Amino acid sequence: MTVHMFPGAGCDSNIFLVTGTQPILIDTGSGLRSSKIIKEIGEHTDHISKIILTHCHFDHAGGASELRKCFNAPVYIHRFDAAAVRNGLIKETAADMFGCEMPATEVTELQDGEIIDTGEYQFEIIHTPGHTAGGISLFDRSKQILFSGDTVFAEGVGRWDFPTGDLSCLKRSVHKLAELDALYLYPGHGPCIKGSAKSKIANALMYVEGF
Repeated sequence: MTVHMFPGAGCDSNIFLVTGTQPILIDTGSGLRSSKIIKEIGEHTDHISKIILTHCHFDHAGGASELRKCFNAPVYIHRFDAAAVRNGLIKETAADMFGCEMPATEVTELQDGEIIDTGEYQFEIIHTPGHTAGGISLFDRSKQILFSGDTVFAEGVGRWDFPTGDLSCLKRSVHKLAELDALYLYPGHGPCIKGSAKSKIANALMYVEGF
């Protein structure tokens, strides 16, 4: 497995392509740079088996409709965030904060504990609410790889003052991630951590517990 990161720029989150026999894309960015992202993805693969959204916010999910059509790949999101993307809700996706519309797209609902199998690796869906009600992280226990969305970053945690955000939930979610034996951290924004993810998450837990 190889993880290709397309760093966030402008309104975009980080976007991750996990290659393998059944490649998956984690988050899609805002859609404002989709033509560039599609070209960059095409340099690594012409097939995406699934698009996984870590939560419903525009900067992560706005490109889902276009990428879904381009790669003919189903879009997956936790059931608590599904309606916001399925119906293109501007407030719930925070698209209004960017002065943009949210393209509605068909989604398949994910459940906590569900396994995403790439054919080589298995990522467990971990429900990590707090930033949004349906925020998720993905963790491969054997390879110690964690995709954390906007729950935990290399330094700190995601905001909890958006619609459906909740500080108490976020604290519990970060505590849940701190218990994982994570070695690699791939967050929704900012740099990745390779080799010391667990200590970084512990620091994030100490930070958020201060509120």
